[in-house]
Amino acid sequence: MKKTLSIVACAALCTFASANDLQLDKITVDGTTPVLQHKGSLKDLVEKTEMIDKNEITQTQSATLADVISKQAGISVTTGCSICGLKRVQMNGLKGEHTTVLVDGIPFNSTVSSFYGMDAIGTADIESIEIARGSGMSLTAPEAIGGTINIIPRKPRANGVEVDLSMGTLGTKNYSILGEAMSADKKTGVLVSASYHDQNQVDNDHNGVSESPSLENQSLSVMLTHEFSPIDSLELKASHFTSHSLGGPMVSESSAVAGYDASIPADPSFEGGNVNHPLTSNAMSVLERIDTTRDEMYLKQRHALNNDMNLQTTLAYAEQIQDSLYEGSDYLNTDKTYFGDLKIDHALNNNHFLTYGADAKIETARSQSVAFFDVAGRDKDDFDYTALGLYAQDAWMINDQNELTLALRGAKITTDWRAKTAQGNEIDETLLVPRLHWRHNHTNTLTSRFSAGMGYRSPLTFFESEHGLLDSGFDMAITELEKSHGASYTLSYDADGLSVTASAAYTQVKNLAYIDDSAATPVLRNSAEAVSVKNMDITIGYELSDGLNLSGAYEIYRYDDAYKSHLSLAAIEQRARVSIDYDVNDWEFYTEATWVGARNLAPYGYGDRYNDDLATSPKNTTSPAFATVDLKISKALNKNFTLYAGAKNLFDYIQTDTESPLFYDADGGFDSAHIWGPLRGRMVYAGLKATF
Repeated sequence: MKKTLSIVACAALCTFASANDLQLDKITVDGTTPVLQHKGSLKDLVEKTEMIDKNEITQTQSATLADVISKQAGISVTTGCSICGLKRVQMNGLKGEHTTVLVDGIPFNSTVSSFYGMDAIGTADIESIEIARGSGMSLTAPEAIGGTINIIPRKPRANGVEVDLSMGTLGTKNYSILGEAMSADKKTGVLVSASYHDQNQVDNDHNGVSESPSLENQSLSVMLTHEFSPIDSLELKASHFTSHSLGGPMVSESSAVAGYDASIPADPSFEGGNVNHPLTSNAMSVLERIDTTRDEMYLKQRHALNNDMNLQTTLAYAEQIQDSLYEGSDYLNTDKTYFGDLKIDHALNNNHFLTYGADAKIETARSQSVAFFDVAGRDKDDFDYTALGLYAQDAWMINDQNELTLALRGAKITTDWRAKTAQGNEIDETLLVPRLHWRHNHTNTLTSRFSAGMGYRSPLTFFESEHGLLDSGFDMAITELEKSHGASYTLSYDADGLSVTASAAYTQVKNLAYIDDSAATPVLRNSAEAVSVKNMDITIGYELSDGLNLSGAYEIYRYDDAYKSHLSLAAIEQRARVSIDYDVNDWEFYTEATWVGARNLAPYGYGDRYNDDLATSPKNTTSPAFATVDLKISKALNKNFTLYAGAKNLFDYIQTDTESPLFYDADGGFDSAHIWGPLRGRMVYAGLKATF
């Protein structure tokens, strides 16, 4: 066959064939997609897929997954609590629980793991990250109402070692090591990586309570690949992550416990009753400590059934344990996820490439708490969740200008909140989930992409909408799956060193899960009113000259009022970025400036918040526009060693120069989520990278 199917059509076969040097009679394998040369480019797929390559991870000095994706178009990484430091990853303006994180296409991360696990995932063994925004990736990741972040792990390909060591201000330490080896016959490979990240608490306004917690993250992963024969290969990966977060009082946990005095008020209190003044209550009254341990393992086995068909079997398991202390109240959660997928890729003829299969995902959560559960009338937040699916997809090369992908998934979803009722599954639903992708090549350099589809998600726990349980307990009143319908259009141009991508998207979500706190006991329930988000963005990359690349992006979001009222944090409404990358001889200079527009905070629930417990000093309900600048300079000493130095938030812009994230509500309740700007100031660092 002289005509080559598109990358999206033969992705699985190409991967298998390139790994095994397999030549298929009906499929021409030209190699994998080239590394992007500048921002604004898209991966050569029918659906819009943005790429972050290893070079960009290195340029931005990103030690964790949250760092890497935080400034990508359409993605916002927000801090939901100044004391505990939880992160929420929003895509296309949707809530954090609507983002699905995949590892090599496997959806075994959950909404529970997304709270404190995003900082624990190191970048040492990440080859690239693929970002697909939009409702319901309808094959193995249908729960992605906002979109998917697919981590592509590095696979062993040679013999070598990489070491990266850096230290900086604010107690920052980043260490990583990666080693890989291949057998003499190139059939067996092993890759081992380990990383360590650490940062201190910061208290910029000197009231004795940190605005950003200390973080200590460690990761270890091992990957093994083996080719049994030209038609059979195996890939096995195991990872272990730990994360320790401590925020609140500017003392250690042991000091807080040792200094506990029952005669001092247990609730948070400050001199003069104002959060801008020194803390006067027990250190334990504001201490939050979260220890997270996560283990992941997956196995992929690929087998060529014949020249036209491949079979891929995937098995995966993840266990995450969260051991927490929230202002003196204990909480322990164990979340387990099992995933299996049996998929066939079939080159039917010159124009049609089929993918079909079946998958299953099972997730269970079990929790313990003396403070929250061993009290009369309080229930645990345990749940059992099962998703069974059958799927089929046809990638149709209509002609040289048009490609159409149609996908349909049938799913059966059950969810049982074990402590809430005795009747079994509160959610038991079977549904069909369609999706369409169309690509039209106007010319060799100008391409349109249109996507439309449906997504769904079962809300799983009160915890996903409130980062911790509450002293007043909670109730679950979820009766429906969240369902979304979305559409997006993208126009991209790529030629002569210039890449421009302009996108517009619309998403409507029905049955949105939200916390109703109108009564004494808060309730997680479905919204009776559908909500919607519209967003547009444009990304430009330009190679001005050999070694000099410029890039920029602008994003704008429009949320309806009903959606704003259900968000716990003020969302980004406008954002712009400009970056310069200059390579000359053995030097590299990289800098990036990010601007965030002003926002009216009141529609997000930021009204009726006060600096004092008597409700006489109101918090701001408008946030100012602000900008931050990062930079990095690198010098290659020789082929083995590179020195680098840089700064993040160079001009030291922090929210606490304007106001504290701490507040009291009108009833005197204390919280730490009045957040609209950066909470960590300037961090200067230097490091050494060695490659052998």
